[in-house]
Amino acid sequence: MGLMPSAWAQQIKPSPTLEIKSIADRLRQEGKQIYDFGIGEMNPELPVPHLLKAAISQALMDDATHYSPEAGDPELLEAIHADLRLFGLSYSPSEIVVCPGPKDAVFKICVTMLNPTSRRNRLVTFAPTYESFENLPILLTGKPPIILQTDAHLLPDPNQLADLLNQDDTVALIVLNSPNNPTGTVYPPSLLGELAEVIGRHGQICVLSDEVYRTIVYDGLEHVSIASYLPKQTLLVGGMSKEVSGTGLRLGFIAGPEAMMGAIANVEGNTSSCVNLPTQKGYAHFLRKDVDLRLRYQIRDALSIRREVLMEGFGELVKDAVWERPSGAFYFFPDMRRYFGRQTPEGQLLNTDEELALYLIESANVVTVPGSKFQRPGHLRFAYAVSLETINTGIEQLAEALARLSVE
Repeated sequence: MGLMPSAWAQQIKPSPTLEIKSIADRLRQEGKQIYDFGIGEMNPELPVPHLLKAAISQALMDDATHYSPEAGDPELLEAIHADLRLFGLSYSPSEIVVCPGPKDAVFKICVTMLNPTSRRNRLVTFAPTYESFENLPILLTGKPPIILQTDAHLLPDPNQLADLLNQDDTVALIVLNSPNNPTGTVYPPSLLGELAEVIGRHGQICVLSDEVYRTIVYDGLEHVSIASYLPKQTLLVGGMSKEVSGTGLRLGFIAGPEAMMGAIANVEGNTSSCVNLPTQKGYAHFLRKDVDLRLRYQIRDALSIRREVLMEGFGELVKDAVWERPSGAFYFFPDMRRYFGRQTPEGQLLNTDEELALYLIESANVVTVPGSKFQRPGHLRFAYAVSLETINTGIEQLAEALARLSVE
């Protein structure tokens, strides 16, 4: 018998967003015009700010190519410390660790918190949920996450969480993600306060607060972190990927209690050594200059225009979808179940979101991600960090394809 991956590794599902991206890329190679709402990436439509690109380039020209300390370059740790204060959070540089991307930061929190031999080794996440929060617990403990459904407004239910924590003493880590991927939902401060009160009754449980979309909040809302309510139990994740359209630059960070950060820094040092130094230097320079968040809010405002165009087109042309206006990030997550039970021109009956998504790709060249990939069947996710032409024409194509469906 040849080499075999571990049983836990074999249980991991492929990334649904990257899976969809491969389909879109294949269709492009075939010469088709694709309206791609699949992957959550802004670049090249909204590129990395010039200030950041120039600072990274300068750091490279200055030969900043050596190792940094495992927790991060001191210059960057100081800059993140100052930047977090803009969001009402107080973390010293020793309470911050820099990682090669936010997803890597999530991984290192899970490595640190989920001990397969401990009684407390389960992760709780709220559906719809991001792919890593499903896969990492299996990889590290052999156990799937505990998935709690959100309500009709795609918000967590504090009472449901309280019931779980009162009955189950195996929970070690609870994931909160606001602004949310895949829904665009922003958790109100009152809800965060209720969740903090519930979790605070269980001092051994940690919150992983995924806040990578913290600067992309609309309609006059302000980002609020659960760390404001529960600082001693929260590990906050942020980074460059969404704030500055730097998905490929791979820089994220964790902020949390100093005792925990020492352990996470040790994990970082033994698995990644450090993040590439030119990016660290460049990001530190960027944060020092963008103290009014102006550059990051320019990205938000460009996304807000796209949101408006998408909402208008959907409201006018896709009559049977049920949806709420997203308040953050750059995702739209309509409920498409009213289209189930309808028949394609070829005679196929559409009964699932995956079948509907495939039909839209094949008949309209419109790429979306089925909600079942995020544990919320019946929905489709649209990532609208794309050109206005893609949004306008894509929604027209989608509406025409849906209009060709017939009721049995």
